[in-house]
Amino acid sequence: MTFVLHSYPDCASHVVRMVLEELGATYRDEVIDMSAGAHRDPPFLRINPRGMVPVLYDETTGASLAETGAILHYLVEQTGRLAPALGNAKQRALYLQWLFFLSNTLHADAQLQYYTERYVGSDLAEDARPNVHARMRQHFGMIEDTLAAHGGPWLLGDTLSVCDFYLGGCARWSQIAPRHAPLEPGAVGGHPHLKGLLSRLETRQSVIRAFAAEETPVSAYFLAPVRSVHTTDNAG
Repeated sequence: MTFVLHSYPDCASHVVRMVLEELGATYRDEVIDMSAGAHRDPPFLRINPRGMVPVLYDETTGASLAETGAILHYLVEQTGRLAPALGNAKQRALYLQWLFFLSNTLHADAQLQYYTERYVGSDLAEDARPNVHARMRQHFGMIEDTLAAHGGPWLLGDTLSVCDFYLGGCARWSQIAPRHAPLEPGAVGGHPHLKGLLSRLETRQSVIRAFAAEETPVSAYFLAPVRSVHTTDNAG
């Protein structure tokens, strides 16, 4: 299987890149320079009318799809890896529940945190941020409680899954949000079980390769992240 990943550094496409690296998949990178507005150019809008990355094209099947959660699930279905045994109804339900939570709730609220002005307008952004931060803290607290209850080491228990990489991305973005509105590191790293999961994740060779590919040479990818030189507050 070979893929084309339409990407931009330190955006949601990075989650897909980490998963592709973990799978050992063959893929070609097509960087969409969002800082220069390339995501609004007609050629890319024909690929994804929303003008956002990631977009994954499967050269083997001819399938092309956007939306991070959808791409991750597609890769699970195509490879049979990075998810629990989906033939088991209870395990499949747990996997789908977390994947949709990450996509519809945690990632969505991270977007709201990152681009508050786009959602409520500049005049209301400062008033909205405390509530957005409180929601993010609540989400990470709930994840900590879940990990503590089943003992980890991963979000779904014993099995490393696409959900762990997605969680890592959301944890990173919440702490490198625009300089005036990052979530304090303790909101993530202050949770021992969550800290353990992210510590294990950031030492995986797939993660190291993914960050190196995007020229983000930092040692603490998820727990004490710094903004990449490519990070832009105008992307997406």
